[in-house]
Amino acid sequence: MTSNEKDVLRLYQTYITQIIQPSCILPLVDFLKEHEEQICTAETQKGLTEAATMMMEFIYTLPETPGWFRMLLDGFSNAGYHTLADAIDLNNFAVIEKAQLHKDEIRRLKPMLKDVKPSDILIHMTDCLLQNQKETVEQETEMKGSTHGIHKLVDFLLRTDNPNWYKIFLNALGLGGYRHLVEVLDNPDDNPAKQSGAESGEMEVEEMEFSYSEEAAHTNLSANADTPADGEQPTVNSENGPSVVKLRDYQRELAEPALMGKNTIICAPTGSGKTMVAMEICRHHLEQGTEEKKKKVVFLANTIPLCQQQMEMFRKYFENTEFEVTGQFGESASPMAAMFAVENYDIIIMTPKILELNLEDGNIPGLSTFTLIFFDECHHTMKNHSYSAIMKMYMDLKLGPEPAALPQIVGLTASVGVGKSKNEQDAREHIYQLCANLDTETISTVSQHVEELRNHVFVPNKDTRVVKCRASSPFMDTVVELMARVEFIAMKTYNIDTLSKIPRNTRGSQSYEQWIVEVQRNCKVLRLENEEEEQKVCRKLVTCAEHLRKYNDSLIIAEDARMKDAFKYLLDYFNNMDPAFFDETDAELVSYFQEKKVMLQEFANDSITDNPKLSDLQLVFQEQYRFKPETRTILFVRTRALAEAMKEWVLETPVLAHLKPRVLIGRRKTDIVEGMTLSKQKAALDAFQEGGSKLLIATSVADEGIDIATCNLVLLYEYVGNVIKMVQTRGRGRAKDSLCLLITSSSESATKEQINILHEKMMYDAINNIQSIKHDQFLARVKKMQTIMKKKQDMEKMMEAKKKQETDVFLLLCGKCNKLTCKSSDLRVIKKSHRVVINKNFISLCNVTPHPKPKKYDDIDMKNKISCIKCNTDWGIMGSYLCFTELPLLKTDGFVFVNSRTQRKLVLKKWQEFPGVIEEFDILKMDSTG
Repeated sequence: MTSNEKDVLRLYQTYITQIIQPSCILPLVDFLKEHEEQICTAETQKGLTEAATMMMEFIYTLPETPGWFRMLLDGFSNAGYHTLADAIDLNNFAVIEKAQLHKDEIRRLKPMLKDVKPSDILIHMTDCLLQNQKETVEQETEMKGSTHGIHKLVDFLLRTDNPNWYKIFLNALGLGGYRHLVEVLDNPDDNPAKQSGAESGEMEVEEMEFSYSEEAAHTNLSANADTPADGEQPTVNSENGPSVVKLRDYQRELAEPALMGKNTIICAPTGSGKTMVAMEICRHHLEQGTEEKKKKVVFLANTIPLCQQQMEMFRKYFENTEFEVTGQFGESASPMAAMFAVENYDIIIMTPKILELNLEDGNIPGLSTFTLIFFDECHHTMKNHSYSAIMKMYMDLKLGPEPAALPQIVGLTASVGVGKSKNEQDAREHIYQLCANLDTETISTVSQHVEELRNHVFVPNKDTRVVKCRASSPFMDTVVELMARVEFIAMKTYNIDTLSKIPRNTRGSQSYEQWIVEVQRNCKVLRLENEEEEQKVCRKLVTCAEHLRKYNDSLIIAEDARMKDAFKYLLDYFNNMDPAFFDETDAELVSYFQEKKVMLQEFANDSITDNPKLSDLQLVFQEQYRFKPETRTILFVRTRALAEAMKEWVLETPVLAHLKPRVLIGRRKTDIVEGMTLSKQKAALDAFQEGGSKLLIATSVADEGIDIATCNLVLLYEYVGNVIKMVQTRGRGRAKDSLCLLITSSSESATKEQINILHEKMMYDAINNIQSIKHDQFLARVKKMQTIMKKKQDMEKMMEAKKKQETDVFLLLCGKCNKLTCKSSDLRVIKKSHRVVINKNFISLCNVTPHPKPKKYDDIDMKNKISCIKCNTDWGIMGSYLCFTELPLLKTDGFVFVNSRTQRKLVLKKWQEFPGVIEEFDILKMDSTG
């Protein structure tokens, strides 16, 4: 056997082992005769994937024999795996990838198929099931019944290599008399699985920001396809029993308290295999259930892609067990789907917001429905996060008047953080608070098997490189001059320094950005004696703040990247403005830019003022790639605009162009930078993981969870946060001898990073101190904090109830021009999520334009965007619901809310902050012509 041919098999091993049934191939491959019995035994006892993996391992160790590779491919083909054989032969797996489509849908909707009789459809499925598989399904049906038979059939379908399997399956269901199932599976609007990757829009209920799970990467995304990622072990599956995995000793240590049923925070480094630990805890927990008292598990993760990957990991782990896994996240998570999932599945992967909303609405009866809840990245259980909202419901049960069954709580994190602690005592208080929030009995860390942990988890070396910054340049001086002119206009209109407690610091800084945001927010709630003057002042100040923000952004880009990129950023902003909505202020401010436009372009193209920061960064790249050409780098930057600018710089720098950079940013759209769709994000990550790109330029979206075994260089370009961010970004480097390097021109940033390192040590010292005290003292401390929290929580609820009793009507004014649009009495709530206007006159105030990416959510078709007809401020989306074709769905940040009784103005971040009463949408009280 030649090593090249073996390398081909290794490269595609994941595809092969997830498709083939070894017992169908072995009789056709002579060189595996002596191992045939052992592999077939493994297939019976441990499952198809494990047996296929064993078969491949034997192939790699066998000596070279003439024609072995062709014999193997012929064996695949003759056994019925024609597509797989061709894919390996042609080194092209596009057709195999096509065969993977729709498999998640079938997994998700598997319970809907339980009443299908295999005998009704098997006759029509010859092309996508092997003869041996058909016979197995028939035997399973005869011995155990139709439900077991159809589940076995679906299991085989999920391993097929036929690219047309889904069409064949739907056709078979139709011919077999199951047309109602075909309509569900083949309807893109009704099928939750087909909606799960749809674009998020302005009205989305939850945060859709993109991140990848720390341990949830697929094996075929790893550098070595035949080697599990660090921290993970291959599962040993049994078709007659649950999956079994041998945890490493340090992982067993992490899992031990949870396996004993204790509420636990598991704190361990990125890459240590916390997801594997969680799945083993889950398996152990579910096995304790009985027919009378079944166990039910929910795993919470903060983002849709993270949920998607965790769901796939759990499904793979539990694929040959009696335990069913499903997901409820994003647009697939309707109330009915959530009720169905909780009732029919053992493990549900959810975003916390979806769980929170369904608990509030009663679609899920209560937290006692679950017996175990996992909180991924549990350090977020603070302040107003959905994790905190869920745990407040938990505390209501625990400290309520009547005893109630409580689920076990397990939190997972790489860093519990220290908050704003200045010393170890403060750090202990922060950690105690997290323990109280999660009702934790213990913090589980690795203390006995530290050496084994170090052998499997590589923590990158951390260093700081202080570089020269750009001296003042004509371009930047001109931008500062423009900002001064805008500030002067704003100051003539109103004393803007009184609108913010944040001092107006150096232009081109993050603190200046914060000052602008606060000024823009507070100028919307100004009260002046003359109402007409008030509208003029508000609009003028909002417009000035918008321009100042763009100029400030361009200075930040010029400081960290090239001036030509900063100029392009400004040019894009001004080119995208619509003169049809200009007032005299817009026209005046645009004319200022036009006056300086040619001069700015000349300065931007002046190569004499090249950025010394970029020169230093270029040296870092050249040093690293000269000695390690295979290096994979993640470059973290502060803003989306800067990420795009850095990409252009790399591509246009001849000695760096070979890095083929890709950008990874979040999904939210800004007025200059488009967000990335899930498919684009995945394409960028795939290009990086598979070697097409050697450089991934990312914003904070990649802080948590991204798992790339080959990444060995993490560069933080003026990118400094708290200790949690430091631990997470550093943990992106997983390869041995990785390096994490902070590149900054700010001594303040360098000092802050040193403080983070001290905070990390403080955090571990605090954890050790907490772990060393007597257990009853720890529990007493936690209980005391919980009692105080409960009193505060009850007081807040009482005050909130009083607020909700207010019957005051609120006026909704446009957030920019202060034009009256409607009253709160004109609003209705659909499904407790969407605020719509039922006043017919409102539509005449709207500028309606087609939505670039229309979608359907909660039975509402969202096809158009709406904005103010006077100033073009974004107000939300025009949707159709039931028989109503034009229902405006409003965003809070497009409006100012005025209490009609007190005349107090409010600016809201979300609808939950609205202090008034909004009635439920009732179709019986509506005029369908509205």
